[in-house]
Amino acid sequence: MTELTARELLVMLYDTALDAVDGRYLVSQWLRQDKNKKTFTHCIAIGKAAAAMLQGAFDGVPGLKKSLLICPPSKLTRQLKRNKNLICVASSHPIPDERSIEAGKILVNFLHDLNEDDEILFLISGGTSSLVEMPLDNIDLEQLQQINRYLLASGKDIQQINAWRQQFSKIKGGGLLHSIKASCVTQLLLSDVKGDQPEFIGSGLLVNSKVLPEADSFLRNLCTAEKKQVAAVSVDTHIIGNIELAKQAAHDAAQREGLDSFIHEEFLEGDACEVADALYEKLCDAPPGVHIWGGETTVFLPDKPGIGGRNLTLALAFAKHLVDVPGLHLLAAGTDGVDGNSDFAGATVSKYTALNAGKMGFDMQQEIEKANAGIVLMATNDLVQGSHSNTNVMDIVIAYKVE
Repeated sequence: MTELTARELLVMLYDTALDAVDGRYLVSQWLRQDKNKKTFTHCIAIGKAAAAMLQGAFDGVPGLKKSLLICPPSKLTRQLKRNKNLICVASSHPIPDERSIEAGKILVNFLHDLNEDDEILFLISGGTSSLVEMPLDNIDLEQLQQINRYLLASGKDIQQINAWRQQFSKIKGGGLLHSIKASCVTQLLLSDVKGDQPEFIGSGLLVNSKVLPEADSFLRNLCTAEKKQVAAVSVDTHIIGNIELAKQAAHDAAQREGLDSFIHEEFLEGDACEVADALYEKLCDAPPGVHIWGGETTVFLPDKPGIGGRNLTLALAFAKHLVDVPGLHLLAAGTDGVDGNSDFAGATVSKYTALNAGKMGFDMQQEIEKANAGIVLMATNDLVQGSHSNTNVMDIVIAYKVE
């Protein structure tokens, strides 16, 4: 298989994985298969995949009275904005700003206006933590932004980050339950956390938090560690999509192409460069075919980071090993379609990545340390678009080893 077709294969498998965890498809599918056949009257959708998930709710529950959508501006379509029964709120990600605070107020007011007998459907995906917020009274917006910047640059995983976000919020960690009049609500979740733990997806708006994580000195100085009262609302929770579903779809597609395919259960986490090195070692001894992993690595950001994210960093760190390795190709990409501060989902790399980067005068290790992998991969034409993504179930890594 040539370099071009190897890249096409990897991108096709990535796209197939995205289709399998498409928010609209999964929500409408769940509603069709719901054995309880609840008559939902209102829907609240929050997150990076919220717009697509809400479309799925419209497909399955055409009689919704009023709905609320909180998502990034890029996900708001003209069709959604024209819906007279929908309140659309464009908010901020990955750092909360004034729009996030306003979105929190709109969310709470929306719930206050509902009745006890209303049936509410919540649709939650990753990104919710930044998109909607009501900080504690002693935390102002500048401090909230400082906290989030620190957490995102710290190398902590998403569970640790969201556990800390709960400590500074009135609505996270189950705090939003206090604004709900109904005795029972339903939430459908797209999981972007290891183990599909609901309390960490979107920082658990409807799940009472239990554990205060270990405090860095920076966080300890700001945290009031308030003990939140538990609200008496029953939440019917369903995980409708996760990285395992995406991996299985890519695996099945590879097999349809007549290729041997292997799903690796190992969860990719920790430093992106260290993960890249470990993957290379494993693939050297692995059989030919397609190899698929899922997870979410981390990167420590310098004071002035360049263009990139954890997937671009992983891909470029992997490419460093490929100068003399012609038969190994790898794609690392976020299922949400965006990696770090770039406009791309990730990248595909091969020996040509390293060779071309060298010819252009790039020191790959130096650019990685500057968190600038995106610039190198842009120059080598190895970036992968993800603007069509309607989901968010962490990251997928797909390798193709030629016989």
